[in-house]
Amino acid sequence: MRAHYCGTRLVGKGFATALFLALVFVHETALAGAFEDGMDYFDGGHYQWALEKFIEAVDQAPRDPQRAWYLAESYRMLGDTPAAAHVYRQILRMTPQSPLGIASRQALDLLGEPTVAVVSMPIQRRGTSILVPARVNGQSVGVFILDTGATYTSLNTALARQLGVSTVGTSTVRLATANGTIQAPLALLDEVDIGGAVARHVPTVVHDLPGMPPGIVGLLGMSFLERFRVNLDISSGLLTLESGN
Repeated sequence: MRAHYCGTRLVGKGFATALFLALVFVHETALAGAFEDGMDYFDGGHYQWALEKFIEAVDQAPRDPQRAWYLAESYRMLGDTPAAAHVYRQILRMTPQSPLGIASRQALDLLGEPTVAVVSMPIQRRGTSILVPARVNGQSVGVFILDTGATYTSLNTALARQLGVSTVGTSTVRLATANGTIQAPLALLDEVDIGGAVARHVPTVVHDLPGMPPGIVGLLGMSFLERFRVNLDISSGLLTLESGN
């Protein structure tokens, strides 16, 4: 059986106490699979690799606050404060009075909430689909279909190759498609920019959507949208994304 320290560089007596309580909270069951791999990477300081594994682990057990904690910590150690804060808030919603909930509240206090940023952009319509232009890893790539029902953002294989997004040796996730259930490789995009609303380290599946016209490069799913408060005004043709407090 392994015990793991909830690694952090945050300072303060209250936070140290919360972390001690969080240690007590850690499950006394043997770790397995993606979470164990993530812990090995995290303990070794390989936070990008750890992040990929913890995303997979949280996908397998989304109500496990311990997995979410290490996902948040990986984001924080990579300097992605908004993403870390988002996951800390999820832990607070799951288990506000637990040691991990207390530690998450302290982490949010010490990180500080990101300032409010509001971005509005015109949308395009194609049939019933809502299309939004995107930049991925600093490059203009075409348009995504806005899909709040998709857990992950998706990218077609041609664009993934063009951007140098590797799927060799990466985790896979199960997707329900019109042609049945498939396993698709999961990658992390360094940056997705929708009209100036930017999210980093965005979990994305590489998957070709059948019958997509040229210029549509994938789906803009919840792995991007959950970082923002989203308002879609069909009558005015505007999508508004708000981040921060």
